[in-house]
Amino acid sequence: MPEKPALAVHRDLAWALKQQATRAGESAPSVRGSDWRLATVTAVNADGTVAVAGIPAVRCMETCRLLAVGNTIVISQNSAGNWITWGRNATTESVWTLLTLASGYTNPGHGYNAAYLREGRRIWLRGRIGPTSGTIANASTLLTLPAAIRPGVEIGWAAARDQNTNPAVARVEITPTGVIRTYDASSPLPSWIALDGVSYTI
Repeated sequence: MPEKPALAVHRDLAWALKQQATRAGESAPSVRGSDWRLATVTAVNADGTVAVAGIPAVRCMETCRLLAVGNTIVISQNSAGNWITWGRNATTESVWTLLTLASGYTNPGHGYNAAYLREGRRIWLRGRIGPTSGTIANASTLLTLPAAIRPGVEIGWAAARDQNTNPAVARVEITPTGVIRTYDASSPLPSWIALDGVSYTI
């Protein structure tokens, strides 16, 4: 069998090298210009970026400013090597988790049961709380929030309460250690208060 001319050999070699380079480029972000993957947040940085394994600073879009450690996110890389995330990967729907009330307190039988919903670093509260008998005394501890959702600072708000047929509110606060207490100087003291609509970040 006659040998191929040198020109044909060179042409075949160039084609083979081109195919090899193409295959390598298809798997290398630095060559193809961009990449995306799933990653788990390992730290939330003070400058608004987040860290994932092997990447210390992923820029966050406005749509994902409430990320927390442990969140699964989608990250994308541009041809310059910079990383960005649009937000969490929605693997499961957020659900309301019931709160454990302090001794002597219960759901009064109307409205939601006391519970919280976590969306990244955003916490929502809802539900009504009342004593098993009588009224809620000033500075009473209604419940203590789980450690993972405590705000770390004192938060206060005006909560809906019973007051015959007149609209009324009670002062309710969360302490830095997660204790929810009422402070109400009005008379009569409330027989229930509502957590509905309370929201904060952790």
